[in-house]
Amino acid sequence: MLRRHLPMNVARPVKFRALDAGAAKDVARMDAIWSEWRSKYGSSAPFLFGSFGAADAMFAPVVWRFHTYAVEVSSTALAYMRAMMALPPWNEWRDAARRETWILAEDEVDWPQVLRG
Repeated sequence: MLRRHLPMNVARPVKFRALDAGAAKDVARMDAIWSEWRSKYGSSAPFLFGSFGAADAMFAPVVWRFHTYAVEVSSTALAYMRAMMALPPWNEWRDAARRETWILAEDEVDWPQVLRG
C-alpha cells in the first residue's frame, strides 16, 4: 500500500499527502519497527543498528517517501530520518534525481500537474 499511495519521487517538493487506511497502517508499522530497532540496537549511533548498515540502505526509499509526503512519525523515527538525510550521499542522490527529465505519470500523485523541487 505504501508504495502505491506514496510513490518514490525524489524530485517532488515536500508536500503533505493524506494517507489512506492501508498507507497509514504501513507507516505505523515502519515507525514501530524503526523505534524498536533504535531502542534495542541503535543507542550507540543514529542508525537502526547503531552505525550505518545494510538495513539503513534498504529503508532509504521509505525515508524518502515519508519525507517527500510530509508523513507524521514519532520523534524516534524522525530523528532516524534526519540522520539518514544528513548523510552526504543523500544529497548526491537528491541532486541526481532532480536532474532527471523523464516523467512516470503513475509516480506523480499530483498528476497531471508535475511538481518539481
